[in-house]
Amino acid sequence: MSSAPTGLTRGYLFTYNALNLLTWGTCVIYTASLLPSHIADDNIPAIFTQTFKPLLLTQSLAILEVLHSLIRLVRAPFLTTAMQVASRLLLVWGIMAPFGGQIVGNKSGTQLGDYAYLGCVGAWGITEIIRYGFFAITLSGNSVPEWWTWLRYNTFYVLYPIGISSECTLIFKALGPAAEITPLFRWALLAILAIYVPGSYVLYTHMIAQRRKVLRGKKRAD
Repeated sequence: MSSAPTGLTRGYLFTYNALNLLTWGTCVIYTASLLPSHIADDNIPAIFTQTFKPLLLTQSLAILEVLHSLIRLVRAPFLTTAMQVASRLLLVWGIMAPFGGQIVGNKSGTQLGDYAYLGCVGAWGITEIIRYGFFAITLSGNSVPEWWTWLRYNTFYVLYPIGISSECTLIFKALGPAAEITPLFRWALLAILAIYVPGSYVLYTHMIAQRRKVLRGKKRAD
């Protein structure tokens, strides 16, 4: 976030973050509400078909995050923001949208893709609820509760590995369907998998550094 957004900028950023908090909250709650009955009916693949469209719309809003960073509306690093958003958009538009019926939501196949999909929804969703909620509270002029700040700078230790492993699983399962379209698509996905490890390390260490910086600042303020 920018250090001190004012006027229309502050109002816009508050609306943007509040909207994302609402949409991500809806996605996570709706998906969670489907789990008990679908697990009981051994029909986990059906969750994908019922929840993907809301997820696609919600995740696509993140394109604005790159624009915000580019024009310095927020102080988030452009490269880091672009990497995070690009990986998410790859998953929803490049993997789930074209191959969902084959690797996720397919009753005749294994359920590994379905669990990876749920891992993405859960890890992404909980992370974004915390993040957008944190920003919305800050922009509203209120103080963020300490427990929310703790969630903001600690839950990624668990949620980020879950999200990354789920993303890699879906990309791996898409290799076969991608090859049927063109071998180049398969090789492109293999290249993406190859850079996921160093890319994930960069993002993970960036978040750890941000956590240390914020918590160190809080200790000084206290």
